[in-house]
Amino acid sequence: MDTEIDPTESPSKEPSKEPSKEPLLGSDGKISKDIPSKKVPQHLLEKRRLGRIKAAEEFAKKLKIIGIERQENEHIAQPITLKPVSVINQKNYSSNYLKNDDQIFYMRERKHLRQQGQTGGSSSAPAAGIGTPALDDDNMADSNAIEDDELDSIIIHPGSSFIKIGPNYDIFPQQVPNLVAVPTHGGTVPSPQEDISNNEIFQQLKDDIQFDFKERMRYYKRRIMPNSTEQAAAFNAKSDPELVPDLNDFGRIEWIKDRSKSYYGHDATQCLPSDFKLRSPFLNGSFNLNEPNYNSFQEILFDVEQLIVQSLAMEKIGIERNQFSNYRVVLIVPDLFDKTFVESMIHLLLIELDFQSIALIQESLASCYGAGLSNSTCVIDIGAKQTKIACVDDGVVVKNSALRLNYGGDDITRLFAHMLLQNKFPYADWNINEPNGWTLAETLKKQCITFQDADIAIQLYSFIKRDPYARKYTQSHKYEYKLFDEVMCAPMGIFFPDIFEVIKPKQHKPNEYVIRQCPRSKDIYTLKPNDTKSLTQMLCIQEPTKWYSNLSRDIDIVQKLLNLDTDDLDEQNDDESAGSKEETQINDEIEDINLRQYNNLSMPLEKAIIESITNASMLLGDNMSKLNVLYSNILIVGGSSKIPALDFILTDRINIWRPKLLSISALSTLMEKIGEVIKSYETDNKLDLEPTDPQAAIAYKKKLSKLIKAEIEAYWDSLQTLHSDDDLLPINILPPPHDMDPSMLTWKGGSVFSKIKLLEELNITKQDWNMLGNRILQYKCIFEYFDH
Repeated sequence: MDTEIDPTESPSKEPSKEPSKEPLLGSDGKISKDIPSKKVPQHLLEKRRLGRIKAAEEFAKKLKIIGIERQENEHIAQPITLKPVSVINQKNYSSNYLKNDDQIFYMRERKHLRQQGQTGGSSSAPAAGIGTPALDDDNMADSNAIEDDELDSIIIHPGSSFIKIGPNYDIFPQQVPNLVAVPTHGGTVPSPQEDISNNEIFQQLKDDIQFDFKERMRYYKRRIMPNSTEQAAAFNAKSDPELVPDLNDFGRIEWIKDRSKSYYGHDATQCLPSDFKLRSPFLNGSFNLNEPNYNSFQEILFDVEQLIVQSLAMEKIGIERNQFSNYRVVLIVPDLFDKTFVESMIHLLLIELDFQSIALIQESLASCYGAGLSNSTCVIDIGAKQTKIACVDDGVVVKNSALRLNYGGDDITRLFAHMLLQNKFPYADWNINEPNGWTLAETLKKQCITFQDADIAIQLYSFIKRDPYARKYTQSHKYEYKLFDEVMCAPMGIFFPDIFEVIKPKQHKPNEYVIRQCPRSKDIYTLKPNDTKSLTQMLCIQEPTKWYSNLSRDIDIVQKLLNLDTDDLDEQNDDESAGSKEETQINDEIEDINLRQYNNLSMPLEKAIIESITNASMLLGDNMSKLNVLYSNILIVGGSSKIPALDFILTDRINIWRPKLLSISALSTLMEKIGEVIKSYETDNKLDLEPTDPQAAIAYKKKLSKLIKAEIEAYWDSLQTLHSDDDLLPINILPPPHDMDPSMLTWKGGSVFSKIKLLEELNITKQDWNMLGNRILQYKCIFEYFDH
């Protein structure tokens, strides 16, 4: 037997061993006599120990020669209050960091806001009340207190024509005109009315609209009386005005002539242009930096501040400035927002106006909240200056599906006015560039235009012209006039937007001095502009011939779908690097040109909807399975969308221009098969990436095109019920719920958003903004603020 080793023995003493009589076995089970012992001999261990000591001494000598050896100074007394810190056991330790709500700063702020609501509620708020008991986040004893824990919020939705503002306990907002009147001696000099009667381009585009109008009436078997346009023009030429006494003019305007102060909102619309400068601080979801009547960026911020203060102080709202600290704010921003605008508004609302907190929500998502929609939705917002389209899926705006078209309700108004003047309108010296003339044009547009086929006939209308410069008791005159196809041809300009480019007024020169004071947002590392951009917007500008509605071959549509890549947005500025001042200035000029082109997209509305929905379905994955849901949930909002039968004509035009391949309900199955074919081809040929050799790349693309084309042809052959209703994607345009005004639907969505519990985690307070600045938006936004 082997002798057991006592663990208490010194290692220098060798235990007595007896030679083992058992044979040694190898790995193959046979007897082996050459297997060495695994125990290291004692003399070898001692030799290694002495070697380590010698090496340490040599290393210490080298440190001494260099002069960096460690020396203990025994003359310096060690501080008594400092104790050596013991090393943490890395194998077994734990921490309570960020495990309690009190350790998260926004949870502490939420508790503070609740406690503040208990003691400092708004005196003007109704029974929806701010004064709720504070919650204890540790025990959460009272669950009902969570539902009642609401601070009233102010919802602000700035637009190009109106600012919709009001507290969330109101049913509807107050629509305040986006207008400021500043007293001056020079006044506002309107540009003269442009005569386009001899413009051949305008006449050609107008003929195209009228041809399409007649074709539509013929398709729906609507009879058109011959010489209807001439009959209306003959009546208008002979129409004489009728004097309306001031006592009988119920819409008489009390013009403001007092130049002792500035006027905002509704009061600004009643100021005489000869005594005041009229300016608008908002334009296209941002600040109006091109307004020539502004001398500095601070003037714009001051006008915005006064518009908000005076709007909330109106009798219908009744919230004074000293009460702002008791209210939160929900700011509705565009889907493709300007970061400089957003951050400037946050600073203004939190720091200057002293609101308690602010939360952000995008317009399309707010519209879905206002309409009560939870499915994937395509939102169309027809505003005064722009028309915006975006798809919403799972509570998030699909950024790369957003489109921003450079026409809106104001362009329809301008086109309608030019058509009236061409039809011998009795108000011959009408100038729509004057504020009073523009107000009249807006009134006539809202009164007359329609898409209802049954209403197209020669009809008699009337209006009252009010001249602020006429003598007293002679300021109002009543005119009668007749219209025929102008009521439908003018709003049809949204399907023929090229005509809007012809009649747009001449743009003012950019206000460079103000623009320099409000530079575009740039990435702090690359110094490149980092405003939110959309892949669909970029592709529509760069390749207008490759819009889905302009592609006649199925193979071209499929290849465009397969080649969608969001990396194109990042690569478009790769050649612009930060260099010298001259290079930076050149790059800035290039960016300004690109920005003007990016914001100058003009394409028919129905084609833009097809682009947005198709790209959103492809970018969301799932092989176009979202296509059916998006076409079934099209929501139209905005103040310029209140045209009768707009949903009817829009449905027809989408069906006309949507390609056959994008209209079938089984498109997702086809795309899945094509994906499998491409993957199988790349696997068989062992191709991970597209070949870099030009000739090989061309051969690769040709082979793939043949495979895709064969798959498409085989799929068409397999569809035997293609023309049945079951195989086509239906188009459903949703009406506003409860007959709500579509111009207020987005604001209503912000009101709904302000009442959900999620808002507590999205509120940005003054402490957040002062401590982190715009970095807090990465963590307290319901959408992605910074692109990665």
